[in-house]
Amino acid sequence: MKKVLFTVALMFGAMTASAQLSVVKEAKGMMKKDPAAAAQAIEAALTNPETANDPNTWQVAGDIQKVIYDAEYEPYYLAKQGLPAKKNADKPTMYNSLMKMFEYYLKCDELEQAKVASGELKKAKLRKKNANTLLAHRNILFEGGADAYEQTDYPAAIKFFGMFADVAFSPIFEEKGAELQADESTSLAATYAAMGAYFSEPRNVEAILKYGPIGKNHKAEGYRALQFMVDVYGDKENGDINKKIETLKEGIEKYPEQEYFVQETANAYLENGKLDEGLEIINNVINIVEKPYYIYLKGVFEYEKKDYNSANATFDKLIALGGDFTAEAYAMKGNIYFYPAQKIVEENSTLALEDPKYNTNEAKIKEAYELSQPFYEKARELEPDNTTIWGQQLLRVYYKLNNPKYQDLEKELGY
Repeated sequence: MKKVLFTVALMFGAMTASAQLSVVKEAKGMMKKDPAAAAQAIEAALTNPETANDPNTWQVAGDIQKVIYDAEYEPYYLAKQGLPAKKNADKPTMYNSLMKMFEYYLKCDELEQAKVASGELKKAKLRKKNANTLLAHRNILFEGGADAYEQTDYPAAIKFFGMFADVAFSPIFEEKGAELQADESTSLAATYAAMGAYFSEPRNVEAILKYGPIGKNHKAEGYRALQFMVDVYGDKENGDINKKIETLKEGIEKYPEQEYFVQETANAYLENGKLDEGLEIINNVINIVEKPYYIYLKGVFEYEKKDYNSANATFDKLIALGGDFTAEAYAMKGNIYFYPAQKIVEENSTLALEDPKYNTNEAKIKEAYELSQPFYEKARELEPDNTTIWGQQLLRVYYKLNNPKYQDLEKELGY
């Protein structure tokens, strides 16, 4: 009885495998007449264990998608050339079939190469043909990503730009892989994939960290990929401060013109009290690109180090240059006198009025405020709306010095 059952099981298994192979054959036969039905028919064979590991199954599935894609690509291409077409292209269908064609041919190649490695096949027969097909239509992936961006469909943008970048590293392009990887379009697509991941809700951290390292090498847009990586590493809960600083340094080295990396680096070192290291980095950047903002940051680090002579000289240089950050430079010169005086103010708050030191301190405070006043007034003159850099300080100076301008400024600041 057991023998009979075993025989029946074998026969049933053979029938199942035969049925699945028949499905593949049937789908192949109908793909030109009714490709949509063929695509639907072969779906089961892509997951059935009897056929899912057969390269031919995925080859046929890819061929079916190519037929669907070609039918829509023709009117799409003609329209781009300004030529008449028999119908309007169904772009969603075209892009969907294009993506599936890539996925299926790549799966076919993976399985075929595995059979070659195991000795089941002597050599791969499908790689060259499929590689040429994918290479011929790869640029349409880029267009699919661009269309997805226009519709703010960021997951789709990641998918299309990501595939464009991924295939450059696929074994199917073994002969042209190095060339494709070095091509600027690959790193640009990776940057856009990372951008789509950054704007997705929720943010796709995995995709940012996958495509950012590829995209960062694009000469014009790679800085964006690094910015997205910095943002991920800077996450308070799941970030990595060491990787953030490492990525910021790379950003400065690759893109010294981009102020973002210098600003974030300065913030990181200021927050962690690493003033000497931060100042060294700023000085190195200035040796490459002497921008007003970088000079301003240098002065800030010198100020925080309480190296007021150096800070004064740096802010004077910035003022002499004119333009951006001139008002900030004047305000910082005021701070050099104003804020050290606050410690004396705090000390006086603990002294009795009859204490001889109290009057001595009062004289020092007034002297410091008098020195700071013209710098704050100049900052106010240059940027009257930027009250953050001069407002509270100048108000306190006027109050302490009994300046009649105090009441007008108090009203101006809304007190």
